[in-house]
Amino acid sequence: VKEADFRGKAKHLEYRARAEQPAKLCTLVMTENTDANGVKRYPVGSMPVLDPDSGDSLVDELGRLSFTTSVAFGPTIGKNIALAYLPSGHAQLGRKFLVEYFGEQYPVEVAGVGYAPLYDPENLKPRT
Repeated sequence: VKEADFRGKAKHLEYRARAEQPAKLCTLVMTENTDANGVKRYPVGSMPVLDPDSGDSLVDELGRLSFTTSVAFGPTIGKNIALAYLPSGHAQLGRKFLVEYFGEQYPVEVAGVGYAPLYDPENLKPRT
């Protein structure tokens, strides 16, 4: 951290000193993108991340709701990919959630916690 003083420096240092952050950046993959009318959807923008059992938004220990930060179709893996900050207790590889897009819910799965690539780095997939 810079020695110079800046707005938010004290809070930044406080957050950095935590043993574990209250939310972790996760890569979500949409496992189904067909709406109730049978139309494939390719969402954009921010969507709330919901608990599949209760339908409630995920909330971290600081009271912040989980939303996707960005969503795009990944042509390499053939699925919609989203980034979202999930509460640390929910940031587990393979865990399933829902996202809500225009009033409809779609299933997503945690495909990466932190900075984990989804593509095939050794390029083995085309050879099989």
